[in-house]
Amino acid sequence: MPILKYYELKSKLRTLKKSDVSPVYLFYGMEDYLKDETVTRLENILIEPDMHDLNYSVFHLPSKNEKQFESPAGIMEKNVVLENALSSADSLPFISVKKMVVIKNIHKLLESQDELLKKYIEKPHLSTCLVLVGGDKLPKREIFRKIEKLYPTVNFYNLFGTQICLWIIEYAKNFDKIISSDGPEEILKITGNNLFDIKNELDKLILYVGNNSEIEMNDIECCCGHFRENTVFELMPALAEKQTETAIKILANLFNSGEDEYMILSQVADRYRKYLKFNELTESGVDDGEAALRSGVKFYQDKFITDARKLSISEIKISLSKILETDIKMKSGGNSKYHIERLFFDLCQTH
Repeated sequence: MPILKYYELKSKLRTLKKSDVSPVYLFYGMEDYLKDETVTRLENILIEPDMHDLNYSVFHLPSKNEKQFESPAGIMEKNVVLENALSSADSLPFISVKKMVVIKNIHKLLESQDELLKKYIEKPHLSTCLVLVGGDKLPKREIFRKIEKLYPTVNFYNLFGTQICLWIIEYAKNFDKIISSDGPEEILKITGNNLFDIKNELDKLILYVGNNSEIEMNDIECCCGHFRENTVFELMPALAEKQTETAIKILANLFNSGEDEYMILSQVADRYRKYLKFNELTESGVDDGEAALRSGVKFYQDKFITDARKLSISEIKISLSKILETDIKMKSGGNSKYHIERLFFDLCQTH
């Protein structure tokens, strides 16, 4: 079947019945937020909340050189993630009509395991929805061409201009909010075209206007006007340059101005993910401007590139691990502001 566009699938999901869900979906492309959003839409259709932990599973395929686990003697075992995922997909749901199995990083599938995946997609378990989520591009191999022919496949391109403005209007409408005519463009100027950033600012705006049904330009200016200044133009360069004292001072100012610590962590995580993507792209030969654009940075690229160049891929990966650890600690309780302060110290010490 032909590759679907995001809006085509989104329209179908609005009225899709559980019984009509495809046993396999393949998602890939540059816009990670839309991929995550679509997986969540399928999850909401298929999985009852009280059965979620029993009928919803996520697996992450590793890179060829990534470790999965070690034997007691320290000998590396073979990659068994795909086997485990397909075994889960091939089992019956627990006290439910459907279950859902998500395999992320499907673009990292080892060629030696193509046949294993092929056997499953040729005869999938009809009570399971298997969602394969890849990166920007998929390897040009027969297994992926076969999936595209048999099952719904979507390439999630980055949205630009009018498309993002329409997305902003629709997102606000989900919360019974109307944005003034120039509002979407103003939000786009402030945040850039990364949907994670836009969603975060919209969530703040929706809380800010409270019971008011309309989000006006003045609301956007008051609530989002310092987005760039506080996150991109002050905080991130300080972290990239390992300026511990400056980073902690900026963090204190953010706390004093009422910035939510989870919002700060989200913005820092998003920026480090962009740094990683940028450096991986440039290392593969993509020029700086194109790499920044493909990393989701449309505005102020020069400053972003300068910051990204100060960090190695290994540093960024360590930093992302520390960010994930901090997220887990914050969600587990305790002083979340302290955890972020500790994170900033650690990020500035990473080499």
